[in-house]
Amino acid sequence: MKLKALLFATAVFFISCSNDKKTTEVPKQASTLRSDILIQSSAVKPFSGSGKKDIVYLTLSGKTILKSTATFKAVNENGEELHCETFPTVELIQPEYKTANRTIKEVHVRDIVKGFFVGDQEIEKVQNDMLAKI
Repeated sequence: MKLKALLFATAVFFISCSNDKKTTEVPKQASTLRSDILIQSSAVKPFSGSGKKDIVYLTLSGKTILKSTATFKAVNENGEELHCETFPTVELIQPEYKTANRTIKEVHVRDIVKGFFVGDQEIEKVQNDMLAKI
């Protein structure tokens, strides 16, 4: 009986010695990068002139869609910023949706961002606004 106890104690000792280098807790890794981008739409459009391949973005960033900030940005082929405009996202909501509930407004804003670059009307509107400011 004493021999079994001695063998058991020896086995426990060796097992505990082999585990002392292992940590019992898994280290937590914290990410310092935080992204608050909710929705983004982009397209290659001739923003700076015909024949040019500029990239235009519409990005919504913030905590919620209706309280977010919309950023319209145009970048040329070399990565240089051509135009950047920031405005509240609620300005994207069309007048007939102003009285809708929050859920319908959010769906409406998602649809607007998704289809923002489908037609050239929005690009022309931003270009005309930009020229008017000059």
